[in-house]
Amino acid sequence: MADEPDCHSDVHETNHQEIRRALIALNMVHEDRGLLCAVAQSLPAERDLACDRFASRAAGSLEAPVDKVRETLRAARGCLESVGEQDARVREAGATIVTLVDAGYPRALADLGLHAPPVLYVRGKLGESPGLAIVGSRKADAYGLEVASWFARRLAAAGLTIISGFARGIDQAAHRAALSARAGTGRTVAVLGCGLDVDYPRNSRRTAAEIARRGSLVTEFPLGWQPRPWHFPIRNRIIAALGFASIVVRAASRSGSLITARLALDLGREVYAVPGSVLSRESAGAHLLLRDGAIPALDPDALLETLPTAVLEALEREAPERSAGNASGASSLTPAEAGSADNEVDGLLVALRNGARTPEELASRLERPIPGVLATLARLEIDGLVRRYDGANYALMTR
Repeated sequence: MADEPDCHSDVHETNHQEIRRALIALNMVHEDRGLLCAVAQSLPAERDLACDRFASRAAGSLEAPVDKVRETLRAARGCLESVGEQDARVREAGATIVTLVDAGYPRALADLGLHAPPVLYVRGKLGESPGLAIVGSRKADAYGLEVASWFARRLAAAGLTIISGFARGIDQAAHRAALSARAGTGRTVAVLGCGLDVDYPRNSRRTAAEIARRGSLVTEFPLGWQPRPWHFPIRNRIIAALGFASIVVRAASRSGSLITARLALDLGREVYAVPGSVLSRESAGAHLLLRDGAIPALDPDALLETLPTAVLEALEREAPERSAGNASGASSLTPAEAGSADNEVDGLLVALRNGARTPEELASRLERPIPGVLATLARLEIDGLVRRYDGANYALMTR
């Protein structure tokens, strides 16, 4: 076989569907993800899964053991027969498969080079809107949850897509706050550490469905793959690459969020960190980032004023589309009503900061009708931001 360029720049020279099939099969291999991704970047055609010359050439260019490369390609050949079934199951789940050679593959992931995932499973719409990542601890306290929600809601209201990892705590608070922004038309992308069909974290299907309806769920892991501890550091590179910047909220000194921050820095992205109490272990990671030069995240409006020119131009181009989306009936709320709803959420979180309150006390303090306050409390309880105690008292979740 004649030597061919090790890239996918001209898919017309080969059969697009065959390459796509080969990439999906390769991605289904339970092997070293780093090697798998690197091999995928230079796979010219499906037939090369069985080509010893390609295996030797790939091993040489990647400085990897040739036996390991051959083993990975052999495993991929064994997965070829399952590609059709996987594709059908994905369609049944209302999702799509996007590969390196497809037009819908996110351009931002090209910055990952050899570490770019060869395949993405996407439920929802993975648009090109400027994205900003908000990440942090699963064991976030009330302060962390409040700050993450504040930043996510305000930045999403400005048109940014909020990206996070769908874990409990900071991640899900950011996703839910983004969805509540701009009269319920805010966008968010959740990058998973498991297959799209796996309910993880448990009992999160409702939130996942809402994200898919007005944003997207994304993963590189095939259907059925359960979450494993090593999946999450791997998926962090996608979070870092999709956003033009990252904000770290409430992260311990050994938090996975610091991996995202380091990856973002390596990619040339800005990194922000939310300062907290020096006595809090959950702020130690953010403080380390601040010590090493991260930008303090003190106010979302101040952050918006310093957006890169390219991001501002993208938001301006998309402004008419966002306005049309609002006018098409995406939400029945007027802008004034949407602002009122966001203010009520913020007001409730602030009112609960100093201790538990009854709905009546909250309604009196906020000068709102009790039914509306109860509805907002119910939503915040589902979102994991507040908890109901005996005696109809509500308080902020501490973890």
